[in-house]
Amino acid sequence: MVKNIPACPLERLSWIRFFISPLCHWCIIGFGIVLRIAQFLYNRSLTEGEAALALNIISKSYSRLLQPLDHTQAAPVGFLYLQRFMVSLLGNTEITMRLIPLVAGCASCVLFYYVARRILEPSALSLGLVLFAMSDHLIYFTSEVKQYSTDVFMALCILWFALWVITNKESPVSIILYAGFSALALWFSHPSLFVIAGCNVVLIVRLIKRHAAQKLLLLSLFLLIPVASFILNYTIYLAVAARNEQLIDFWQSAFMPLLPTSLSDLTWYPYVFLRTFKFPVGLSPYTLGLAVLAFACGFVTLVRIKRTYLALLIAPIIVTLIVSALHRYPFEGRLILFITPLVVIILAEGLEYLRQSIAQRNFAFGTLLILIVLAYPVGLACCRLVKPRAPEELRMVMEYVDEHKAPGDAIYLYYGSINAFQYYAPRFAWTQNPVYGIEARDNWERYYQDIDRMRGERRGWFLFSHIATTYGVNEEELFVSYLNKIGKQIDHCHASGASAYLYDLTLSNDQ
Repeated sequence: MVKNIPACPLERLSWIRFFISPLCHWCIIGFGIVLRIAQFLYNRSLTEGEAALALNIISKSYSRLLQPLDHTQAAPVGFLYLQRFMVSLLGNTEITMRLIPLVAGCASCVLFYYVARRILEPSALSLGLVLFAMSDHLIYFTSEVKQYSTDVFMALCILWFALWVITNKESPVSIILYAGFSALALWFSHPSLFVIAGCNVVLIVRLIKRHAAQKLLLLSLFLLIPVASFILNYTIYLAVAARNEQLIDFWQSAFMPLLPTSLSDLTWYPYVFLRTFKFPVGLSPYTLGLAVLAFACGFVTLVRIKRTYLALLIAPIIVTLIVSALHRYPFEGRLILFITPLVVIILAEGLEYLRQSIAQRNFAFGTLLILIVLAYPVGLACCRLVKPRAPEELRMVMEYVDEHKAPGDAIYLYYGSINAFQYYAPRFAWTQNPVYGIEARDNWERYYQDIDRMRGERRGWFLFSHIATTYGVNEEELFVSYLNKIGKQIDHCHASGASAYLYDLTLSNDQ
């Protein structure tokens, strides 16, 4: 709970009163939903990662979705089943596979309001709503085929139920519903396990401190329901996914060092802490110092006045870090999108504390502080209404190639575009088999040798998306520079994050 708003001229009080009013709160929520629908309706191309999961969804039966997924993918089985059902019901389109994430994203805006208002005063609640509703990453992942938007929704649901248990003084009905929903959430969101574990610890410790033996026994008994659900889920599906060595290797750098043994291990902690405010929370890198200060103020304020609620926000993050240290879940970007509402609530409390503390001496400067933090997410959100995010528009490039290709044209696929190409290929009547490129980030000579397979082609298309920039080198530029040496460029097409080049490779430019 923050201080009362300091005395100020009437006109200032009037807009402050509107800013903290329920009407303003619902306007912010509505705008957040509009932003998510706008990103969804843009109907961008699937990215390479989305296409990899989509290929599993459209090609596998329900029983085969319980087996290890192809293309180094992992997703909750309940989410996979929902997506498979939507495809069966409405057909295989990008829109169809993004409906579930859209609903989860829009519902999260509303649910965040009901969770945050139990913890924050109206002025801080407004700030939290702005940060949550206009977070660029939350908006974007509402249009992802993957499960990250659902992770956020499930985390908020679990937190809401835990708060409900507390406010209802651990009534049997609240405990039963909390346990029942927790058991269900485990099938639709992997990180829901960490949120449930964190909330359970807080609830149990709270009852122990109050010496409420009967309620503790009741809670412990009903928590056996989500425990049984997890064991069943692990036996049927998670055990296989947890042993996926390709996934573990891919995310190796995202695991928290349990016992730091090097300077890089030591720097992991401050680096990841700062990066979290940028991704997944969505603040500008130029305001990270201010964000850290606000987070610290919010943490201290909640410790003083709402310690149990703070524990519910922090415990799931701590559990996630512990699991990350055990190399079982990466603490990285989109995989920790679900902690965004937890961080935002603490951040909003701290921002309002700083604003009111400064406003007692200088009202304008206190307001400016808030504007500095909110300017980036709000401005970027407004820009997304005009130009939504579209990281890899390979579909658009393939449409161009389809219109301009001639019979007998050869096609070479950069390795980062293979999954998306395979997803979209059935939409085009292409009879020739493409040449699939290799991945050789540690040996660029192998790329040149691989491209040489196309020598002699009078018309060879080279398709690129999901470009690697490992070691500071853009691999598309590397490919094109070599192609310009061995052939003549005839045509090209560029879209956001994707491109195609047509070359005559019958005669080297050097000859």
